Amino acid sequence: MPRSHSFRTQQLARRWLSDSQAPRSAPSRPGVLVWGAGAAVAAGGGYFLLSGTASKTKSVPLLKPVSSEDDISVLSPVPVLDLQAANQKLREQAQSFIFDGKDGQKGRVDVIRVASNDPVEDEWSVAVGKGIHGGTALYAGVYDGHSGWATSKVLKQALIPYVSTALSKISASGSGDAVDAAIKRAFTSLDDRILGTARKAAEAGYEPGSTEVLSALAPALAGSCALLCVYDPKSSVLRTAVTGDSRAVLGSWSSESSSFAASALSKDQTGFNQDEVKRLDAEHPGEGEDMINPKTGRLMGIAITRGFGDHRWKWPSDFLNFLKSNYHGTEPRPKYKTPPYMIATPEVTTRQVQTSDFVILASDGLWDVMSNEDAVTCVSRWLSARRLGKPEAVKDAKTTGYTIDDDGWPSYKATPEHFAIEDLDNAAVCLVKNALGGTRRAMLCGSLTATTPISRYVRDDITVQVIFFKDP
Repeated sequence: MPRSHSFRTQQLARRWLSDSQAPRSAPSRPGVLVWGAGAAVAAGGGYFLLSGTASKTKSVPLLKPVSSEDDISVLSPVPVLDLQAANQKLREQAQSFIFDGKDGQKGRVDVIRVASNDPVEDEWSVAVGKGIHGGTALYAGVYDGHSGWATSKVLKQALIPYVSTALSKISASGSGDAVDAAIKRAFTSLDDRILGTARKAAEAGYEPGSTEVLSALAPALAGSCALLCVYDPKSSVLRTAVTGDSRAVLGSWSSESSSFAASALSKDQTGFNQDEVKRLDAEHPGEGEDMINPKTGRLMGIAITRGFGDHRWKWPSDFLNFLKSNYHGTEPRPKYKTPPYMIATPEVTTRQVQTSDFVILASDGLWDVMSNEDAVTCVSRWLSARRLGKPEAVKDAKTTGYTIDDDGWPSYKATPEHFAIEDLDNAAVCLVKNALGGTRRAMLCGSLTATTPISRYVRDDITVQVIFFKDP
C-alpha cells in the first residue's frame, strides 16, 4: 500500500532539518524553525516546507467616490476583434513543415489549431520516423479530445512513436495486411496502457482523493479521437488510420479534367455509421435500442463509437462506482450492461497517391461546417492563387442569418461562394478562415471574438493539417 502524503512529507522535512544548519534566530512560537532560505512548519503531526520570501502586506485600497452609478465602468472585458486582430488570433498556432518526399522532391505539411475550449482539447503531431522495410515515413496525426485534454495530450506524445516502432519491426516480406494489423495493435496497445496505468493506480491502495490516482486517472477519464496518416515516399503509399470522427480527405489530381477530386480516406465512427451499428449489435446482442440513439447517432450519450480513454464506456460498473466513491469519478451510463462498448481499434485504409495530390486531416470542428468536396475546392483555389502569386479579390459579404439546428442552436455551412482565398502562405489557415466565415467578415470576427463558455456553441476546437506530397 502506498504511503500517505503526510508520511513522505515528514520524512523529507526531517531529513532536511537534520542536514540544515542551526537556526539563525529563535522561533517565534513553538514548533516553528526559521532559516534564511526557507522554513519547516510543524502542524498536524507533519512538517511543511515554506519559502523563505515573506509575502508582502499591503493596505486595503481606497475606493474613489463617484457621483452616480453611470460613472462606474461596466464595459465588457472581452475585446472586440476587427479583421486585423481576428487574422492575428487565427494565426497564433499556424505552422508549416518540410519533409523529404518522393524522388528527392520536398513535401510540406501546413498546420493550424484554433481553440474554443480552455484549455484546448485538440492536439496534433507530425514527425518523420522509421517505417516499414527499414525505410522512413512521414507521420501526421490529429487528436480531437473530449471531456478534457489529458488523453489527447498523451496521444500527441505517444501515438506516432507507438506506430513507428510497430512498423519498423515488419520485414520486407510483410504484406499489406500485416502492416494494417501492426497499426491496429499499436493503437490498441497504447489505449490498453493508458487504461491499465490508471486502473493500477486506482487499485493500489492510495487514500481516497489522492493526487497520485487523480493524475493517473486523467487520461482514462477524458477521451480522444485519433486520426493518423502514414506516408511512405518511396512507394507513394498513404495509409490512414481513424479512431473516432476526425476525417482525412484526399484531393487527387486528374489530368483529364484538370481539377482535383475529393475522396474520403476515413469514415466517421458514430452511430450513423451502419458498420459501427452492426459491430455493436454483434458484440452486445439485444442491447441495440439501449446503446444507439438513432436520432443523434450517440452511443450512450457520446457522439463517437470508438475512442481512446473514455473509461465510462469501457470499465465494469462496480469499478466505476468505486471511482465515484473514492476518486471523483462518474457513475455508469444509463442501461450499462456489458462493457466495453467503445474500442480504440482503428479502421485503416491504403491509397496510392501522386505527388500532385494533397490530403486534408481535420478534427470534426472543420467537417461540421464544410463538406469534403468544398474543402478540396478551397485548397484547389488556394493552389491556383499561389501559383499566380496573388490572392483572389475579396469582397465583404454580409451575414444574412443562421439556420437553427435540431437542438435549437444557430448553425451555418461554409460554402465556396463565401470563400476568401487570401492566406497564401498556409493552406490550413485558408481552410479554417473559411470555415469560420470567409468573406462574411462579421461572422469571421464574431466567431473568433467569442470566448468560453459561449465559444463552445459558436465553434469547436479546430485542428487542420494539409499534406502536400510536393511542396507547392
